[in-house]
Amino acid sequence: MTKICFFEKEFVVFELMRYFDVTNLLNSIKLLKNVKKKFIYRKLNKEYSLEYYKNKEFRNIVNNSVEKSNKQISLDLNNCLNITDVSALGNVYALVLNDCYNITDVSALGNVHTLYLDNCKKITDVSSLRNVHTLDLSGCNNITNISELRNIHTLYLHGYDKITDVSMLRNVHTLTLSYCENINDVSELGNVHNLDLSLCKNITDVSALGNVHNLDLSLCKNITNVSALGNVHTLNLSWCKNITDVSALGKVHNLDLRGCKNITGVNALRNVHTLNISSHFRITLNDEIN
Repeated sequence: MTKICFFEKEFVVFELMRYFDVTNLLNSIKLLKNVKKKFIYRKLNKEYSLEYYKNKEFRNIVNNSVEKSNKQISLDLNNCLNITDVSALGNVYALVLNDCYNITDVSALGNVHTLYLDNCKKITDVSSLRNVHTLDLSGCNNITNISELRNIHTLYLHGYDKITDVSMLRNVHTLTLSYCENINDVSELGNVHNLDLSLCKNITDVSALGNVHNLDLSLCKNITNVSALGNVHTLNLSWCKNITDVSALGKVHNLDLRGCKNITGVNALRNVHTLNISSHFRITLNDEIN
């Protein structure tokens, strides 16, 4: 099913759900101007895909609802395989196009606030998306130039095997680079607030990441030295099997050491608030470690 969501800037206070068919779509949108502090959730059959949004009357109504009624429109077209043209969706606030494999051109989507393009493998050029606030390009493996994404607030690039240089992403606030196996230099990412480098197996040096607030290094099996990470707030080192010394991590607030089987002692971690030390055991520290 395809979901179409319309919501006010104040977001969800009350939720109303119903199913409707094609003939009721435009009338339902017209009624939005009478909705106060409500969230309306609509579902359509996937086969209708993008035909509605090519309709001039539909676009005019959507634009009027945004401009005159301060409505923000969220549109979920996840897994609509027949969609190729998304040029009519530039004014949508939040847009989900995950697994729309036949989309190639996203140049019209530069004003979308939140954009999910997970697994849209035919996309190659994302230079027009530099002003998107939250952008998910996970699995879009044919994108090789990410230099225009340097000022994105929240960026997901899971599973990029063609990218080696991520230095231009130093100003991104929340950055996911998990399973980017060819990344080895993360020295420029020390100012990222939330950083996910899980499954980046070629990373060895994390000495520049001491100021990251939330840092996920799980399954980075070649990391051995974490002495520079003592000021990280939330640190995931699960299954980093070559780590032996965690004595510098006593000030970390949340620390995950599951699967780190070569660590011989945790005495230095007595002040850690929440500690995970095995895949089956979670301990919240008070006086348990002496």
